[in-house]
Amino acid sequence: MEKKDIITAPQLFSLLFLCNIVIGITYNLPMAKSSNLLDHILSAIVAFFINILFIFPIYKIYKKNPSLDIADNCIKNFKKIGILFLIIYGIYYLFVCCYMLSLFNIFVRDVINPDISLFMLTFCVILASSYAACKGIEGIARACSIILFIVCLAIVFIIFTLIPQIDFMNYSPLLFNGLNDFKNGIFYLTSLSFYLPLAAILMPFIKSGAKKVLIATNLITYILFAIVIIIVVGALGDYLKTQSFPIYEATSAAEIGVFKRLDAIYLGIFTSGLFITISIFLFAFFLVMKKILGQKRSKLIIFLADIFLLIISLILPIFKEISFFFYDTKFIFVFTILTSFVLPVIILLKHKIKLKWREE
Repeated sequence: MEKKDIITAPQLFSLLFLCNIVIGITYNLPMAKSSNLLDHILSAIVAFFINILFIFPIYKIYKKNPSLDIADNCIKNFKKIGILFLIIYGIYYLFVCCYMLSLFNIFVRDVINPDISLFMLTFCVILASSYAACKGIEGIARACSIILFIVCLAIVFIIFTLIPQIDFMNYSPLLFNGLNDFKNGIFYLTSLSFYLPLAAILMPFIKSGAKKVLIATNLITYILFAIVIIIVVGALGDYLKTQSFPIYEATSAAEIGVFKRLDAIYLGIFTSGLFITISIFLFAFFLVMKKILGQKRSKLIIFLADIFLLIISLILPIFKEISFFFYDTKFIFVFTILTSFVLPVIILLKHKIKLKWREE
């Protein structure tokens, strides 16, 4: 696939922002090792500035040569050693797919319990996502724009439905129970900044405006997150402390007029958004594999990746010993920092050293 400008900056924003919405929908308090969701508003403020810091090296690399993605820069600056960096990025993109899809399976199995088998549901999502990934980013971006519009309408509808149910007695003072929830929220939110390593490989597909896209995605994501927390906590209060998926519980409690069971809207948002999220991360995985193996063999790898994704996403919800490590916030935090900040900084340092040698 030849690199060229085939999507716009707003389309890139749509892709990154929708991924963040899906991640927000799966927000899980036990995984965050927290019980006070309200303290995560302060965590979101800190996470916002941490992400601003992470944006700097990614964007700096992009500005040096806008036609090259992070994978190209790994090869350009480190030659054969750069393949090791590519493998790390490839594993990360596939890891995000496994994480999101397995979390979806946990949600469907434990909360929704639909008539369709979990295997068939997972298989259909992977099949559709893989097909979209192979077709290219242009088709994914067009589908994302439509889905994001519908998702935003649904979110606005749910928010305005919950506002009348807000009870100000449900709000406790921030940090009332100490700093643990605040600190754990920072780790959890930062670890879920999956969009940064994704942006590092997608930015060359737009002509300009990458900086605005990154900042806007970061800013709007955390503003929306804070608004949702305030409304959800106000509507449900301490009931959220016993729930694994607090955002879902808010939608299942929301009712307006003849509309009941708004949790069905939640499931629709989740499934459609998940399709785009898996598609775009599989596409990023495909780009990395193409750099390592070439066009033909990379198609075989993505087929094997689909099988791996299907198996892992079905196994993780069953075997808690494996899933505990897979969902460990510290592990995800380190992996995300490695791909969004550490490796880009190393690339920048290498580039600076090469320029210094040339000047001498």
